Amino acid sequence: MNKINRRDFLELGLAASTSYGLQGAIPGAGWTQNQLDRFGGWSGKKFKATGFFRLEKEKRWWLVTPEGHAFLSYGINHLHPNWWQQEYNRKAWEKRLDIKDIHGPDFHPALRKWFLTTCQEYGFNTVGVHNQLSIVNRPQSAIPYVQKLTLVDIPHWKRDVPDAHFLDVFSNTFEQRCDQMAQEIARPVKEDPFLLGYALTDCPLFTEEDCRARPDVIGGAPRKARIGWPRRLRNLGGEAPGKQAYVDTMQELYHDDIADFNVIYGTKFESFGQLAAARDWRTDTDLSNAYETRDNVQFLKRVVAKYYQTARDSIRQHDPNHLFMGDKINANTDTLDTLLPTTTQYTDLIYYQMYGRWDIQSSSLDRWSKQTDQPFINGDAAFTMITDTMPRPYGPVADNIIQRAAWTAEFFRGAFARPEFVGWHYCGLIDGSNQIPSKTDRQHSGLLDGYGNPYPELRKVLKTCAQKLYTIAMQG
Repeated sequence: MNKINRRDFLELGLAASTSYGLQGAIPGAGWTQNQLDRFGGWSGKKFKATGFFRLEKEKRWWLVTPEGHAFLSYGINHLHPNWWQQEYNRKAWEKRLDIKDIHGPDFHPALRKWFLTTCQEYGFNTVGVHNQLSIVNRPQSAIPYVQKLTLVDIPHWKRDVPDAHFLDVFSNTFEQRCDQMAQEIARPVKEDPFLLGYALTDCPLFTEEDCRARPDVIGGAPRKARIGWPRRLRNLGGEAPGKQAYVDTMQELYHDDIADFNVIYGTKFESFGQLAAARDWRTDTDLSNAYETRDNVQFLKRVVAKYYQTARDSIRQHDPNHLFMGDKINANTDTLDTLLPTTTQYTDLIYYQMYGRWDIQSSSLDRWSKQTDQPFINGDAAFTMITDTMPRPYGPVADNIIQRAAWTAEFFRGAFARPEFVGWHYCGLIDGSNQIPSKTDRQHSGLLDGYGNPYPELRKVLKTCAQKLYTIAMQG
């Protein structure tokens, strides 16, 4: 495992202070004569240009820019304009952005200019999925970005996810929903060369582990159990396509023997047809019943396969040019381990979220990379620390800024050295402190504080890591 020592940390961070632009040369990184193209791609490694982002494997996996240059996605998340408009920090941002009114018409253009300048300073070459693209991409795109396309609203971080949000993905209604949303969102940007690809739901609730009740949640309050797809669809009426798919799955698992099914579930159905007609017949899962757990997992795989196939086909119908990334899957639960063989049948890459020190993440990548030959992007992760206004930050909590910066450098160097790793999108831009009403219970650490002041040690590490990005990848 790529542990980082003090000497390496100093080299990667505290001893460096240079910055670079997206089109500038990279000083001190072993490839000083090479330039970055207008998308942030490294012209020192050339592939076929297609006019859009794509993937290529040559010794290691690469993203390829529309101009045909090697590209690794180093992104930033959480440009949420209201975080800049709070009572505690609005005056500071009016001064920093050189505007008179943070709520006036000049705010968005000024914020966009500041954001792009900050990306250039820190070396970020991608706008992650958690950003307001209406600001970043107006009047036109200027930096590669991930486009959100949420077809099912079942993210893990919401306190309340209604049962009805677990849509019947086998229905014509869902197919029509996918087509309509793809037409509205994908078709208008299908010719945009800066578009990296499409991401679906942010950490959707898939497995029983995802859906179980928790005493604590990101929002700070206890969270009740969510129903999940297997329980939701198996309790629909016989006319529902999802219920029919469930019964078909059970017939396969139990070799069309309803008696065996009854033994496992303690039921008295006379046929699988009777099971199909039964509504609300089993609203809870007995987690001590290993066969029921197995059945739910097998059906879940079928549900997710249908969901991904329908989503991909709808998007490709309206935009055949860009990558299909699937959901940003929560890898801090068992979801990726459970569904990786299913989702990779339809995606171009594995897009996931995982918070953890590098030794934890590297062992997970070891495991996953044996199951698939697709590249990985960690679409939202960082390291945090406690401050007066951020007593409960989300993510691995460092003791101080020096340790936080060291963990960051350790992860960056270790991850981008791996041949299957092609992207990390940093969480996040400015501190989401408890001075923001929606963040009173749980906070997000940024690379800048809420007033726009950088954490110097972290800034040096991030900038220097970005300068060494392609050297790390080539030497990995």
